[in-house]
Amino acid sequence: MPASFNSALAVIILLAGGVFCKAAPTTSRPTRPNERSVFAAPALPVARIGRVEYVDAADFGIRLGLRLGWRDAGKQFLLKNALARLEFTVNSRECFVDGCRVFLGEPVRMYRKRPRFALIDAERLIAPLVKPGYGEARVPSLKTIVIDPGHGGIDHGKINERLQVREKTLTLDTAQRLKRLLETSGYRVLLTRNDDRSLAADKADDLRLRAMLAERASADLFLSLHFNSVEKKADQVTGIEIFTLTPQKQHSTADVNDDAVDDGAFPGNKHDHWNAVLGHAMHRQMLHDLQLPDRGLKRARWKVLALAPCPALLIEGGYLSHDGEARKIATPAYRQQIAQAIAAGVQAYADALEAARKSQTALSR
Repeated sequence: MPASFNSALAVIILLAGGVFCKAAPTTSRPTRPNERSVFAAPALPVARIGRVEYVDAADFGIRLGLRLGWRDAGKQFLLKNALARLEFTVNSRECFVDGCRVFLGEPVRMYRKRPRFALIDAERLIAPLVKPGYGEARVPSLKTIVIDPGHGGIDHGKINERLQVREKTLTLDTAQRLKRLLETSGYRVLLTRNDDRSLAADKADDLRLRAMLAERASADLFLSLHFNSVEKKADQVTGIEIFTLTPQKQHSTADVNDDAVDDGAFPGNKHDHWNAVLGHAMHRQMLHDLQLPDRGLKRARWKVLALAPCPALLIEGGYLSHDGEARKIATPAYRQQIAQAIAAGVQAYADALEAARKSQTALSR
């Protein structure tokens, strides 16, 4: 770790006291100059269903160059073109984008015999996944990456007592491997911790400091690395989960539909569009490279995501509660595979940024 970053870290601490994705990764298609933005006038009519504003799925699909077709009338439908395939179920938040499991913030609804998406889902999830950069004023840079090895010090994270493996040790080793790979690709890469330490005795302060380090480093990308665990059906649950920050006024994936919605906006919500682009690129690439069960691209208001000063992800790279998966994760060779898959996900995100940049250049001519 560079001495300047160690100094910054010291200053901050002192101040504180089931389904497989079978689609191979592809580069996002640049938008053609004559294509209309999904946000262009005239605005799509909005229907309010309860507290949520919805837009017509077919009309929204047309603005993305997608055509709607029913698989099961009134229940399941597709939006697709030659390059993209999105599958939805009415009254469900779970959908599939190019074969990968994705969770919406609100269920798809039927209204006046037509399927509808929540407006926030349409603008901040579906549009970015189909056409990265569409409707955005600028494309972010990607030069400095901060990797956050989850937990550390007194916080062991998840522990498999039978195998005596601790999450804090595995995340640090994986982060160090990933750092070397990304530096080889030319990125400036920093870790929030480079040894077995907590950044603060208080957990809330520890999490806040991780995001502060990314801000001080002028990070363009923040990746928080973790490994998962469940109590029920621990011998059955394996696979990868990717989390992005929940958009304002939406449910997180773990919420049930009648839970109260947090209306607060966090600093990380400024990056909702690019969080979605990043999440899909990483999710798709890791599933393709590691061939693990797809636990989904999900949303949560984890503090490291909420306070992140740039596009950010929290990656759950497998389940330590499953002995078979934990044994794999405990091997250096498999952690290297995970690091390589994440590095490839960063490259997929970089490719999406470049495609969006070319699209914006073409549109400005």
